Parts: sequence; structure tokens; C-alpha cells
Amino acid sequence: MMRRFIFLFLALVFVLSSCSMLEKVGFTTYKTEYTQLLKRRTKSYTLYRDFSTIAKIKVTHFNKKLFSYYINTTSHSIKDKRFESYLDEFDSYDIYYVAFYTPDFDINNLSDKNSFWNTYLSACGEILRPVSIDSIDTNDWRSNWLISVDMERWAREYVVKFKRVNCRRKILAFSSFLGTAMLDFEDDDKSKNK
Repeated sequence: MMRRFIFLFLALVFVLSSCSMLEKVGFTTYKTEYTQLLKRRTKSYTLYRDFSTIAKIKVTHFNKKLFSYYINTTSHSIKDKRFESYLDEFDSYDIYYVAFYTPDFDINNLSDKNSFWNTYLSACGEILRPVSIDSIDTNDWRSNWLISVDMERWAREYVVKFKRVNCRRKILAFSSFLGTAMLDFEDDDKSKNK
């Protein structure tokens, strides 16, 4: 029995060390520039009330660089004409991809005019209301983002746009009488307030 344990332990050590050696000789890994930047620009929050989950939220603050990586990762060409309008939006808007899950589907309605949730952005003392909140259909090519961030499979996806402001730290909030979820984003770009 002890020999079998030692053999399994050594086999496990060999496999794990082989993976890092394969990486060094050029084999691809799942850790790409896209996944690293995506991880830095994605925040999540779970809102509880009376020991019950009210909402699970995962948000990515997209910029041109991350969006370009995203397009390449989904095997599209950045030069494809259909992406021009999306890329141009980053000059005028702060854009957030939101995966929003609530156990009660009736209150998961961010894009409705009379939404149960109040969505706003706090940026350098200014409170901004969204310019638009669009629901992403599962047939939309942008819905691949959800797979990338490992989100609850029953979440609904949204793109939330705010007027662009020069502020390094921004807090995206989703609020209702059940509670408030606040996600804190800080620009990690080297460029000044871009």
C-alpha cells in the first residue's frame, strides 16, 4: 500500500513539473495576455440578505486594449468592419460587461425602463446614470465573455455604458431596497486617466 502511495505521489510530481517545462519550450497555456488583463479588470460581488443570496454580479470594465484581446481570442479579426463601431465607443463611454444573477428572474431586469435595480457610477464625487443598458442575447457574439469569466450559468448578460469621465477610481453600483452591490474599479493602465 505504501509503495502504491509513493508511486502515485511521484507520478503527480512528475506531471506537475512536466507542465511547467512544456510551457518553457513553447506549448501554449491558458494564461494569455487576454486572461491576465481580464482577471485584473473583472470584479465580482454577492449580495446576501438574511442568509440568502439576493444577487451575484460579475462585471468587467472593458477598454480598447481588453476588447481587442477579446476579439482576437474569440477568433475574429480586429480589422473586421463590424467591430469598428464597438471600438470607437471607448473614446466616448465607460463600458461595463455585466453578468447578473438573481434567484428570482422577475427582478433580473437591468435593461428595463422600470428596473427593480438602480444602476449608477460614482466617479470622483460625480454620480452618473447609464447612457444605455443593453441585454446581451445568447446568440450575440459578445456572450462568449461569460465563459471567460467563469460566471453563474443562469446569469443574464448586459452591456452598461456611461459617459466617459477622467477619473482614475470608479465605483459601479446596483441598488434596490434589498441592498446595494458596489464594485470598485481603478484604472490599471499606465497612461494617464485614459
